[in-house]
Amino acid sequence: MDNVQIIVTMSCTCALFTFVLLAYNLFKYDKHDRADYYFSFMCGIIIVQLLCNIPFYFCQGPDEPWYPYIFNITVLMQFALGGPLSMLYTNYVSCYLRVNPERRRRIRVGLFEYGAIFEALVLLNLKFGFYYTINEANEYSRGEFWIACQFLAILPVIYAVALFIKYRDNMYRNALPGTLIYLALPIIGSYLHFVSGEPVTFCFASVGIYVLFFNVKTEQTFLFERQRKELAESRISIMLSQIQPHFMYNSLTTIAVLCDKNPAEAKKATLNFSRYLRKNIDSVNKRMPVPFNSELEHVSTYLELEKLRFGDRLNVVMDIQTTDFLIPPLTIQPLAENAVKHGICNKLNGAGTLTVSTREKDDCYEVIVSDDGVGFDEGQPQNDGKEHIGMDNVRDRLKAMSDATMKVESLVGVGTVVTVSIPKKAGAPVIR
Repeated sequence: MDNVQIIVTMSCTCALFTFVLLAYNLFKYDKHDRADYYFSFMCGIIIVQLLCNIPFYFCQGPDEPWYPYIFNITVLMQFALGGPLSMLYTNYVSCYLRVNPERRRRIRVGLFEYGAIFEALVLLNLKFGFYYTINEANEYSRGEFWIACQFLAILPVIYAVALFIKYRDNMYRNALPGTLIYLALPIIGSYLHFVSGEPVTFCFASVGIYVLFFNVKTEQTFLFERQRKELAESRISIMLSQIQPHFMYNSLTTIAVLCDKNPAEAKKATLNFSRYLRKNIDSVNKRMPVPFNSELEHVSTYLELEKLRFGDRLNVVMDIQTTDFLIPPLTIQPLAENAVKHGICNKLNGAGTLTVSTREKDDCYEVIVSDDGVGFDEGQPQNDGKEHIGMDNVRDRLKAMSDATMKVESLVGVGTVVTVSIPKKAGAPVIR
């Protein structure tokens, strides 16, 4: 088998495998992920370049009157597409390395300017022939500055190497061997093209893009597993942060006192305490929002336990106008606990009132937890020596599970109002 057959066979094989990769990437395409966008275009350009190797070999010479047209277009495309491929590759690498958005924007602008210069030089070659020429016999020959064109084509790849060196800490450790391979392959292909004269650059580029793809997918699997583990740990952390030791001790002490004074009430309190703990533990495994009635039941259970302790010092008002929506579990109860613990309990004299209300608006459902406790100055950090992670946990869960928002308004000596707004689409009940 001569060199022509080998190169054509390699080109067709690589084009087929790259097409499979492109089809897979389009099937999994995420319109919000720029990396998928760049990768799809990279695959498309490599396929076109590989297929151009066929007419490059078989349309040289004057055998057919239409050969010169096909041959000229083929050679022009092979030169013109080299720069855009490197640009896309470098943009893809910047996404993969999680370069900050402002730096990525500057990279895109710089590459756009590079691309404009690269394409302008390719077009100027049609008149001056400094990259390549095609004679009257329809035969291709390299120009005086052919090597300069090849260097310009891989210049963004060299810049990508610099990005990998600078942002290497953003890669996981096992990605380094694959990274070195797919960075080196386009450069090796260009060198062999220069030495042998055979257009093998894009065969090497197609192998490189396969290595790149599997390297990225392997890292994504690794990151997914790590995030899954972190999520499981965060669920446990959230559960433990909500079951505060002081509340457990106080509840058990109250139940112990009731055992002597009012056994029936002690039994009821014990069952409530059991339901409270079970609800907290069950919520750790919940990955989807739950009906609001379920969360309201948990809030009521908690408040009944607190009423046993504070008696008339704690008044509870339920103004529930709607319950036909979903809400992330373990989000309203911590708000009620925060109001009791930091608002009402800190009042020096008199009773406090906690109000839980819901209402339906045109675009959302609102849950409002308010108290007339001591309040706080929103402009000042709470330097009381305590960790205030409960509210942050609630805000994160609301955003992650329902795209909901939480607004806190407070005035010193007046009280605090927390408003949770759940978009109707996210809060719509599941119809089974």
